Amino acid sequence: MTLEALSLETTPIITFGYVMQVIISLFIVMGFIWLAAKYLLPRLKSSDAGKIIKVLDRAYLEPQVTAYLLRIGDKTWLVGASNKNITLIDKIDLKDVA
Repeated sequence: MTLEALSLETTPIITFGYVMQVIISLFIVMGFIWLAAKYLLPRLKSSDAGKIIKVLDRAYLEPQVTAYLLRIGDKTWLVGASNKNITLIDKIDLKDVA
């Protein structure tokens, strides 16, 4: 055996300094993720609030069939939607519904 082989056998693979470096690096990466989630993601979100059309309520009737109560201006509509088509069911006057 050479001198290099003997020195490799006696040194531990994982040292205290290595473990501390991994832990500190982990905290730095977690800090970047937290900062991105706190400050960057809210800015990237698109506002889905419509200015003209508002969804007042929705009811899931079947796995791919949904009924929507939509307000468009001062009118309210009941609409059925599936994965193949959209159907106007009725115009509703919310003053009649208590």
